[in-house]
Amino acid sequence: MDQDTTSELKGRFDRLAEVLDHLPMNRAQWTIIFLVALGALFDAVEQYNSGYAAPSLIKIWHINGTEVGLLTTVTFGAMAVGSLIAGVLGDLIGRKVTYMYNLALYTVGALVGAFAPNIEVLLLGRFIVGLGLGGELNTGLTILSELIATRRRGTGTAILNVAAGGAGIFLSAALGFVILGPLGGLLGGVETSWRWLLGVLVIPAVLIFYYRRYIPESPRYLVSHGRIQEANRVLSMLAAGVLTPSKVAVQDYIPPVSGPAGTGERVNLADIFARPFARRTIAIWIISLMTFGAQVTITVFMPTVLASEGYTVVRSLFYSMIINVGGLVGSILSAVFAYYINRRIVLGWGSLLAVLIALAFGFSRSLGLIVLFGALLQLMFILLNTTTWVYTPEQYPTRIRAFGTGAAVVVALIGASVVPLVAGAIFDVAGATGILVMVAVMYAIMALTVLVATIETRGQSLEALSEHVDLPSATGATRSEIAG
Repeated sequence: MDQDTTSELKGRFDRLAEVLDHLPMNRAQWTIIFLVALGALFDAVEQYNSGYAAPSLIKIWHINGTEVGLLTTVTFGAMAVGSLIAGVLGDLIGRKVTYMYNLALYTVGALVGAFAPNIEVLLLGRFIVGLGLGGELNTGLTILSELIATRRRGTGTAILNVAAGGAGIFLSAALGFVILGPLGGLLGGVETSWRWLLGVLVIPAVLIFYYRRYIPESPRYLVSHGRIQEANRVLSMLAAGVLTPSKVAVQDYIPPVSGPAGTGERVNLADIFARPFARRTIAIWIISLMTFGAQVTITVFMPTVLASEGYTVVRSLFYSMIINVGGLVGSILSAVFAYYINRRIVLGWGSLLAVLIALAFGFSRSLGLIVLFGALLQLMFILLNTTTWVYTPEQYPTRIRAFGTGAAVVVALIGASVVPLVAGAIFDVAGATGILVMVAVMYAIMALTVLVATIETRGQSLEALSEHVDLPSATGATRSEIAG
């Protein structure tokens, strides 16, 4: 790409950022946020419902702690594969088309799991679920970060994790308690009620698939690929507050391309390892692996841990649901913090606080302390995960944002697949205390990474974050001052 074309492209991106930042927060944008968040809500239930079914499966199929971890390993390992595929496709063929196929895949996987006759078929179903879920998080984050004004970007993307990390995990626990508890007898008892838990969300997932077609393509993606007229159509829709192209007159917000039609940015996925992005990539990978791996491990093993303390399956699921209220509070706090507090402060101090809470939880023996510190730990999990997913798309330019975000999600999912497997082995030897000590160590590593290898992004436009190596923070500090 020659210098004139590069300058022209930069001008179009600057104009796009200006237009998006001045658009009102109207019905169209709230509808997009709602549709993405609703999908994330059901995604979270599908991610964690096998953990709540695990105590029943232990009784029926006589599986052990390592095999419980393997259910999660297969699910999140497949999510890593699906996320990587979605990240590549998202930058090459578009955010919207990539976003559409995920629900269909994980719906098929949910049905396979619900009708599984043995652990092997259940693992196959969880693998298909994982493939479908893999692109949901990174594509949803990318879409929201590229459609929301700079000042609202953090809160907008945080709402996604309010649905997934807070409400979704709570709903997963609540469904587990209701379906396996009060409704268990009506649904066939311990032998079959877990099947309803794994398959209950198929119908709402199909409905979401239908309504998701109204989500427009990212105008930043369209501009990066030289599709200016389409970008202007999306901007006109957003400005008018509607999601139906036929109902708006297209305005030329972005100047047309002077060169050949379709001229856009060069897409080189390896650029996430080029300057200035290599350091950002490594830092966000470590952060994502630590916090997401820790959260998934505790969430999946919580019912099993409580059952190991002598509580019945139903009571352990009930206490797990109460503990997950902490995650709901954490998700709400994260949306507020994303607007008012710098990302590095939340991630750095939050991970240090998580170390202390994990240790306190690990050495608690009374039910009251277990529930209290369990709820506080879930609060920190969701607060830190949400901030991480707000932070991640801000690291990359439009041409590699979906892949950069997807790669970070892949690393997080690798952590979510490997760490529970390790935790299962630790649990069989050292019990719940061993798992919580491991989580404390993970958050200590995360705190160190935030301290030495991250930059502040709150309040910066995506275009500014793409262009500069040494960025001022939202408070005016330089990168060296932040790291120092």
